[in-house]
Amino acid sequence: MQYEIKIVGFETTTDNVLYKMRIIDLMTLDQRDIRVRYSLLLELHNAMQEYNMNYQLPQFPKKKLIKTFISENKVIKQREQMIGEYFQQLLKQPPPNNKLLLDFLKEGVDNIRQQELQREVNSKSDFMKHLKEERLLKKSIFGKTTLYSNNNGKKIILHKFYVMQNHSDQLFQSYLKTHLNILDFTFFTQVNSIFYIRPKANFVDNMFGSVKQPKTSKKSHIFGDIYPSFSRGEPPVKIFSFEEFEGQNLDDVIKDRKNKNKPFNLEELLNIIQKILQALTQLHKRNIFPNRILPTSIFINNDSVKLGGIQEPNQKYKEKYLLEGNAVRTEQEYDIVYYPPEKFSQSFSQQQLNGKLIDSWHFGVCILKAALLCSNKELEGIHQCNQIDKFANQVQLKYGDVIAEIIMLSLKQFPHQRADINELQFLANQTAIIKFQSNILNQLEKQQMTYLTINKITQEQLQSTLELIQKSPILTVKINLYNQQIDQEIFDKLLQLLGDFAEVKNITIILNKTQNVNISRFCVGLQKLKQVKRISIDLKGIKISEEEIKQIIFLFNQLNFIERFVLDCSSIEFIEILKSELKLKSKIALYFESQLI
Repeated sequence: MQYEIKIVGFETTTDNVLYKMRIIDLMTLDQRDIRVRYSLLLELHNAMQEYNMNYQLPQFPKKKLIKTFISENKVIKQREQMIGEYFQQLLKQPPPNNKLLLDFLKEGVDNIRQQELQREVNSKSDFMKHLKEERLLKKSIFGKTTLYSNNNGKKIILHKFYVMQNHSDQLFQSYLKTHLNILDFTFFTQVNSIFYIRPKANFVDNMFGSVKQPKTSKKSHIFGDIYPSFSRGEPPVKIFSFEEFEGQNLDDVIKDRKNKNKPFNLEELLNIIQKILQALTQLHKRNIFPNRILPTSIFINNDSVKLGGIQEPNQKYKEKYLLEGNAVRTEQEYDIVYYPPEKFSQSFSQQQLNGKLIDSWHFGVCILKAALLCSNKELEGIHQCNQIDKFANQVQLKYGDVIAEIIMLSLKQFPHQRADINELQFLANQTAIIKFQSNILNQLEKQQMTYLTINKITQEQLQSTLELIQKSPILTVKINLYNQQIDQEIFDKLLQLLGDFAEVKNITIILNKTQNVNISRFCVGLQKLKQVKRISIDLKGIKISEEEIKQIIFLFNQLNFIERFVLDCSSIEFIEILKSELKLKSKIALYFESQLI
């Protein structure tokens, strides 16, 4: 059996205990987390036993009666351990007819998650009776978002959306499918339920199995003024979704820091950038393009950064309403979004836009707001080239070239110039942030870091580098030899020079399609950089032999002093070997043709 199951905890709700299970595919190392009720696992066990009458399955743990509240956690923990042992034995010796088990491991994850998300709900009070309203987060003509807390003190966001009845099923299924695909909540807030309010079934419904349609809202006029051609007396439907919440949204953090005159430092901003880009990359791999990333849907809790409100069901209404300018400076001000310039040049119905590039634009606006601690009003004219240049200059003065470049590449006027999320992520991961640590107590003066960029290796470059090192020995180095024919001996001398006379803290080396490079000698040269903490290497288009791979593995394993190692290459075999044999573990980030592996 090529799967492994781990029980990684449990959580209690008002009416259930949910066991958290991690299913790992040992062939691909993909893993997905689900939460499962005891009763469902018992049903699976009984069904497998029925299909394998002559085979004795491991004994499934019996459910003990919980006598007191105090003993509850102890009993649940024991059961959690026993369920883990049951699956360990089951996967070691699976039954002859193991179709049900395989279905559970492959597809049961989605079925269970869908049962969690989509429930039969007859009244809003079914959910609301355990929640206490705290405050309204945002309100628009299409619905509102409210913050609640439950009996355990956990924060919950309730999204309520109005959609036209003839679009409700399509939007509901799209929203459900999006959240069905998200099972790792490292970068996303967890949506616990998505539902319509449905009428209660009567005797005739039960008898004939009629499909119950969602209840329509009494506010039948809600779209009348905006879309008279759509409405024609057709009432809207309300869709609800419950989303877990911790910390503050980025908009609130910006307001707080602005009031306290406490801007983000470089490390904090880079942390936010990298984690948002990681989340968007994961969405894009699943073909999910939110097209609507706002500071209010980016949640920050200490060092944790998560995206929420992904693919709101009534998104198309909001976009049309905003593009026609109806939401500006009205009570719907919460919905103001700065759309890419190309959205204004076409009608809404004709748009065939690249979702990745639109996400790139929205991401750039969010980071610009965070970097400059500014509001919507202060971003007036953001669609103009000269205004973006002005903003980028301000960012560059505060945070340096790399952050400014990330923002500029996000906010380019023409889509073909704009970088997508993968490119931005690669750029963000090249950036090295080193905390200054004084070696001398009470040292007041911080040594200056010098940035050295080398685009061509010549004897003249070696001389100028030596002169620079004599003035300022602490360096961050970028060597870009893209598509060049190089002299390996001069390259060796450069690395020797940096190793002997400089303190190179961070180094980025681009050998993409570089000709005449000897990879083995290059790795030996890297070993001479004794002070380096972060290394980023681009080897795309370079062929590497099996013998060179062995030598590289040996040499790279000597780099146990580094904090971060990033490699991009064109050989998936090379990457797999690095993943299995490098000792750096969590310190490495490996890319295949700029795609994170």
